[in-house]
Amino acid sequence: MRRIICCIAVVVISLLSAQTTIWSYHATGSTYSHIRSIKTLPDVDDDLHEDVIAVSENDTLYCLSGTSGIPIWRFAADPCFAERGLISVPDLNGDSLADVILGTIWGTRSVFAISGADGSVLWQYDTHEYGDGGWIYEVAEMPDVNGDSVVDILASSGGPDALRAYLFDGVTGSKIWEYNTGYACFAVRAIGDISGDTIQDVAVSTGDSDPSTNRVFFIDGATGFLIRDILLPSTGVSVVPIGDISGDAIPDIACGTANYVILGLSGSGDSVLWTCNVGGTVVDLNVLPDVDANGYMELLPSGTNMYNFYCIDALGGNTNWATPAVDQIFVNVAIPDISGDSIWDVVGGTGFGNGVLYTLDGSSGTIFWQLAMASPVESAFWIEDVSGNDIPDILVGLRNGWIYAISDGDVGLHEGNVTTVGFKSLMSRFGRLELIHNLSSGSKMRVEIYSTLGQKVMDVSLVADRNLISVDARSLPSGVYFGRISSEESGENVKFVILN
Repeated sequence: MRRIICCIAVVVISLLSAQTTIWSYHATGSTYSHIRSIKTLPDVDDDLHEDVIAVSENDTLYCLSGTSGIPIWRFAADPCFAERGLISVPDLNGDSLADVILGTIWGTRSVFAISGADGSVLWQYDTHEYGDGGWIYEVAEMPDVNGDSVVDILASSGGPDALRAYLFDGVTGSKIWEYNTGYACFAVRAIGDISGDTIQDVAVSTGDSDPSTNRVFFIDGATGFLIRDILLPSTGVSVVPIGDISGDAIPDIACGTANYVILGLSGSGDSVLWTCNVGGTVVDLNVLPDVDANGYMELLPSGTNMYNFYCIDALGGNTNWATPAVDQIFVNVAIPDISGDSIWDVVGGTGFGNGVLYTLDGSSGTIFWQLAMASPVESAFWIEDVSGNDIPDILVGLRNGWIYAISDGDVGLHEGNVTTVGFKSLMSRFGRLELIHNLSSGSKMRVEIYSTLGQKVMDVSLVADRNLISVDARSLPSGVYFGRISSEESGENVKFVILN
């Protein structure tokens, strides 16, 4: 149970100023120590605060305390290729704690499922099953396919010999299916059901030096059979689901390419719905909950030769805003509202030569603050409030191996209403989100639920007629979600777990 206070009758003054280092940790022991990816992990050290996972090119995956940065455990492994090679997933081994999936490059070229509790290996898939195997470019969560009520795991591999997309049983690591594209598979995601069998399907982007290999493959999530493929103008480096933007009730996707273009692609055919040039190779493509009030998410690209932070409307590919930066955009990810306008914001970082960490207004691209770092920024994410000001804080990983938790303190000072509005949110094991509130009868309430990728998965409007409201969330797979609970008086963000 977590208490959410939506309005208070004083000016909210941060305990720590923005840009203040809360804690730091240095990954050492190698000539190269780049922090390739940094993410959060639901609490594993029993302090009621989420923790941190980060992978370094010193061949170590770290689990650090979210409140202090003290190591909880270490796992020796090659690094991942980019931020999407490391994810946390709901419990795989039955200990009620979240676990970790890591896809590696260099020599191991494997998918590892790792216990969130102690860093032990739950299972490993080695791509050397096929000759010299191939780098794992992405790992992603897949809603349960095989009926065991545990999420399954997607992975994509490159060459010289693997060249496949895989779906693994989340518990055992056994292959549910694999699809051999014959080309390097740079990205893989569950995209929603496009085949009509109620099971989510999968998009895989590929490419190499031969233009005929630049494709997106749509694969049946239940069987691994090919549904269709689309030829791209350049190597497909990243893919994300964007919901139905074409109005045919079939989910669509966005694909980032090596020739600086993002494409909106139909999930029901081979049509290109829109294109947008962002000036650089789109190595990562993240999503931001809707900021322009058209009901569709936004896209946050990052990659090489890209010198602006872009926010792209997923509906039409239009640029909502573009903010110049001092160097190439290596990180561009969404964070919950830090300014008090109830709209998600953005944390970004530059790499190559000059490392600067930025926080930006999600609706306008205005820079809240920027902080020069001692080394290029390789990865960044956000963590629930550590500094005690009820505002999410920032995680950043640098090329020199340093990991920082940085306060997002005094971005905004806001005066609340005189009346305090309180919510308590409870989630039963039967997939119902119960909201206890003190709103007056007849008050309107809206509950918006987002996945950890920023996709809106549920939007419910309710009228308060008693102090307990129940929202049916049984259609959502088990996992971690973010919610926006709002009323006519105010609103607040909440993080919770659905257990179905």
